[in-house]
Amino acid sequence: MSENYKFKFNVKKVVVIEDANNIKEVLVHTQIKKGSNQICLEDVFPVRITEIGIFPVPKDIAEKVENPDLRRLLPFQLKRYIKPQKRFLEPGEYN
Repeated sequence: MSENYKFKFNVKKVVVIEDANNIKEVLVHTQIKKGSNQICLEDVFPVRITEIGIFPVPKDIAEKVENPDLRRLLPFQLKRYIKPQKRFLEPGEYN
């Protein structure tokens, strides 16, 4: 992990999953830059919020991210981004 990555996140949408008990799914637009502002990944990743914790969806990360370093880093960065907002995320569209 010698490369420096910069992560930029934006909440796009929050949905309450009807079948599950009190689970929200947050769609997070993610932009990852490597080195001097070279964009190496830009996509939307789902993150589930339950009473137990915050869980990025591993299947989506595995399908969309080829770099093994980013596969390890991205879930931690997504959790770190969502955690302070967890109480305030209400269902709906965000800009």
